[in-house]
Amino acid sequence: MNLTVFNYALRRSLKNPIVLAVNLVLPFAIILFAFDAPSIRGENRGYYILAMILMFGAYLAARGIRDDNMERTVIRILAGPITMRSYLVQNFFSTMLPVTGIIFASVALGTAVHGWEIRFAALLALCYLFLAATSVGLSFAWSCIFNNKETSFAVFSVVLTMVASLGGLFIPLEFLPGPLAYISAIFPPHWAARAIETLLNGDDLHMYFLSLLAMALFATAFLLYGGRRRIL
Repeated sequence: MNLTVFNYALRRSLKNPIVLAVNLVLPFAIILFAFDAPSIRGENRGYYILAMILMFGAYLAARGIRDDNMERTVIRILAGPITMRSYLVQNFFSTMLPVTGIIFASVALGTAVHGWEIRFAALLALCYLFLAATSVGLSFAWSCIFNNKETSFAVFSVVLTMVASLGGLFIPLEFLPGPLAYISAIFPPHWAARAIETLLNGDDLHMYFLSLLAMALFATAFLLYGGRRRIL
């Protein structure tokens, strides 16, 4: 298999100082400092804040595909022996590889500092991985909407804040009014919050795995949308 796109996308992502700062510095800072912050409902909000940071970091790491689209690089790439499917898959895994390493490093740090049980830490890492994959897919789809980098980033920052609030990462799900509680289910962070809540409460894992399935479906839908728009 030709991994030219994978290698190029990976190097491009690792050379971006903003991406490196968000993905390397913020998660570790959250682990070390935010888990001792006061909670608004008797449980630590650090798990949810970390999910928010990882989601945003994964989105930033995947923005290279937007540059390919805006600069028409994707047309030159597809003129060679690279199919659209291979292009998307290689970009996806080139983003997920370092993000996965950061997630496992963050959870390992949390286990060492806060004494998380191995089973809890493994399930938490899996939840963050699914959320990151959803964020990468969202980045692919989002790149189809805007032609301006600054506009895309500014609008996404607003949208991400709103989605995180309605999804339960900023505001606990049970604090949302009735209609908003139902609306929040259409946002991926809602399902990440559900999965984290299930783990923290020690509930049956049925809701946890249902939440992972929901995030996987979101990721698939975003990836298909992003790929279809480029083919057209």
